[in-house]
Amino acid sequence: MFGKFLKELWHYIDVTICNIKMALMMIIEYPANLAGWMISNPIQFILGFATIKFVVEQFGEINGWNYGQLAFLYGLSVISHALSMIFFVQGWFMGWFVIEGDFDRYLTRPLGVMYQFFFTNINIFGITDLIPGICVFIYGCVKSGFEWSILKAIAIIVMLIGATLIRGGIYIMLGTTSFFTKSPMDFGQYTQEIVDKTTMYPISMYPESMQFVLTYLIPIGWVSFYPVSGLLGIGDSSYFGTSAAFMTLLVGLIVMLVAGAFFRLGLKGYESAGN
Repeated sequence: MFGKFLKELWHYIDVTICNIKMALMMIIEYPANLAGWMISNPIQFILGFATIKFVVEQFGEINGWNYGQLAFLYGLSVISHALSMIFFVQGWFMGWFVIEGDFDRYLTRPLGVMYQFFFTNINIFGITDLIPGICVFIYGCVKSGFEWSILKAIAIIVMLIGATLIRGGIYIMLGTTSFFTKSPMDFGQYTQEIVDKTTMYPISMYPESMQFVLTYLIPIGWVSFYPVSGLLGIGDSSYFGTSAAFMTLLVGLIVMLVAGAFFRLGLKGYESAGN
């Protein structure tokens, strides 16, 4: 039983690696397009970070967070954003696949439908978001005086996996609504803006009612705020320590399980192409 599971898991990993190779080959064919993304995407995040620097310099700390700590938070938020863009951005366009009947070919293949939809359309251009995120994060580590250890390094990796799953699960649930509405209406772009704006800043700056929503109803607070607070020892979340990062992974798995169940429910109502 376990041997069969490992064999199937390796098969999925092997297929994913092949898909990544093909995606890389596709973007290499159009170097000018890649260069455009490499220039434009980092600029938007650099400008966003420059805005934070301006605000802090003019008004001081933001709800107890200094410039270095905000850079740390911002960098990790952008990294998880980039990872979600690489693997889950396809959820934004699920409506077009539904109304055009493109799920037909996924249903005839011997792989999970949701896996095929997301991992046969890997968005390698998301790497252009990853670069500024890593740069700002490294800068934030230096400015905040973050002290590295093996446990903290593992915690950050675990946090990023969980944060990516939270973002991805939200995109899956939004895309799945297309099975019910039969409409290509895309709210992914707007949702991304909301998620980004609320994860790049400490949610403790919002009213308590909003903090409740962003913690328990739409768990965006676990993408970056709570785990970073624990890692840096800031505010009421500091007592979580590195365990907050592992809680982010738990929240991410729960969100992804709910998203997967919702996707399977929506797929049952899929009507294929035609009248």
